[in-house]
Amino acid sequence: MKEHDVMTLSRVGQSTFPREWRRKAGLATGGLMDVRFLQDGKHSLLLTSRKPRRTGAVGLLAAMRACPSELPEVGRHPLPFR
Repeated sequence: MKEHDVMTLSRVGQSTFPREWRRKAGLATGGLMDVRFLQDGKHSLLLTSRKPRRTGAVGLLAAMRACPSELPEVGRHPLPFR
């Protein structure tokens, strides 16, 4: 894999990463990336791949388990009727 390569950026901000870079970064099928602007005087960007988050019921359950405080017990309440 080359250390340095040239990419083209379109007017609307789209670009294609070389296949070798995508494979090495684990983005061969696409995915989310974090982008950081480096204050190095060269207008450099740092791109890092994001670990995919769990979604749906599994993700909600994992988020609730990670909650630092106890969740209040849910009680029933009467619903208003017409």
